[in-house]
Amino acid sequence: MSHEDAHEKSEIGQDQYLLFYVGGDVYAIKALSTSEIVEYTTITKVPLMPSFVKGVTNIRGNIVPVIDLLDRFSLGQTEIQPKTSIVVINYKTENETTQLGIIIDEVYEVDDINTDQIKEAPAFGAKIDKKFISYMGKYQGDYIAILDTQAILNTTELSKLAKGCV
Repeated sequence: MSHEDAHEKSEIGQDQYLLFYVGGDVYAIKALSTSEIVEYTTITKVPLMPSFVKGVTNIRGNIVPVIDLLDRFSLGQTEIQPKTSIVVINYKTENETTQLGIIIDEVYEVDDINTDQIKEAPAFGAKIDKKFISYMGKYQGDYIAILDTQAILNTTELSKLAKGCV
């Protein structure tokens, strides 16, 4: 099995997922795509960015761009509450991996979703744009969107911000 085949198999195999709330709905991302989850902290605004790019914050000495996931989905802006967190995601480009943060309402849990419970996302019927959804996973009897972090974070503005070219 080639590296690409193994990667493809893990994309739809049994993996651990981070489940979390955003705007009252539960979403999931692959746990391995995250590096850490931190309490919401002060964010420094960066001018001339889209509204969903809230700015940057310092996490363990690294300057990390922060995206409001609810705003990225065009569903409003996240109200900061005591359980609001920032999930630090490893965003991969051709040559490097950059850390970017997404604001979530609350962590739900980390758990496995079995291969036979993961289906292709329908072309319609979701609250968010299909380009942001990799798959739908059945978890505890309900289908939840498994998000495509590469699509959510893949914008020219984010690349410029992450590379400090703003």
